[in-house]
Formats: sequence, structure tokens, C-alpha cells
Amino acid sequence: MSPQIHYIKAIRAELPDDGFVVGESTQLAYAVRVAMPFYRPRTYVTHGYQGTLGYGFPTALGVKVAHPDKQVISITGDGGFLFGASELAIAVQHRIATVTLIFNNNAYGNVKRSQIQKYGGRVIATDLHNLIRQTRRVLRSACLRAETPEALRAAIRRGFNHDGPTLIEIPVGDLPSPWHLIHMPRVRKISDTATQKK
Repeated sequence: MSPQIHYIKAIRAELPDDGFVVGESTQLAYAVRVAMPFYRPRTYVTHGYQGTLGYGFPTALGVKVAHPDKQVISITGDGGFLFGASELAIAVQHRIATVTLIFNNNAYGNVKRSQIQKYGGRVIATDLHNLIRQTRRVLRSACLRAETPEALRAAIRRGFNHDGPTLIEIPVGDLPSPWHLIHMPRVRKISDTATQKK
């Protein structure tokens, strides 16, 4: 699970115990489900297994409005972020101070992996043009770039001190699939006695 686990440790190190993480349909957020500790109830906000690509960033804005005194991190990919990127204008206008981590692999990474593995490497409509740099030029939010977990920690700290939205682009290549961890079997088997009682 490297490099995901190193980025997850960096996020956890900077996020206060009562801070929120809003997940998304992206490899990093899938790994967060099984590898990141949370210390307060309801501080990991997720769409579950619904696969609603683009859910993360707009939802994080709502979480921050509901909890203005808490730190809120949105974990998204470049594809998912672009679904709701227009909401950045609202976040800037109303100074909604979220920190959005955009793990950028220039693709709809989950779909591309499936195409490569299941369809003989035939890829269609999954490569993306990087619009994050253009977003930086257009909107006056803090736009940072972090290429290592250590740089991510510093960027998150800067974002928490900004009075509006912060975007942090983290360029990544293809990431290892977390699905073998997500689809793990039950920890305990139901005993025969418990089954007989039913």
C-alpha cells in the first residue's frame, strides 16, 4: 500500500483528532477506509460504496459550513475534483476554508486500471488533461503542490492557516490497488453455536 500509507500518515499527523476527512471515489480515499485511524465519531464522511464520483469536494464544503470551527480535508482525485470544480468559486466567495488534496494521476485511475487488467490494456476515455494548473490561474484560492508526504504535511499546515479554500495537488502515477484489503473476509467466523441459536 505504498505510497498511499505514507500520505495517509502525513494527513493523520496534521489533522486534529476532531478534524474531518471527506472521502471520494479515488485510490487514496479507498485506502483511508482501512488504514487511517479516526478518533471521534462521524469525522470520516464518505459516500460508502455508492461510487458517486465528484461527491467529495462539494460535500467537504458543506461539512465545513456545518462545523466552521473544525479542520476539514477533502481527499479526491483529479477526475472527481473536476466534477465539482465550479464550487470552488463559491468557496472563494464565502471563504469556506477547506483543504482539498487532489491526487493527480491525469486519469480516471480506477476505470483505467480496470480497462488495462480486464480488457487487454485497451484504454478509452480515461486519460485526462491536467486542468488543475489552469484552475490555479483563474481562482484566487491558495493552490499548492506537494510531491512527497513531507511536503504534503507542510502544505496542509499552510492550508489550515489560510482563511479560504486551499487546493493541494499531489502528482502520483498509478497507485497500487487497495481492493484486496477492502474485500477482506470477516475477522471472526460465526460459530456453529451462534448459527444454531438462530
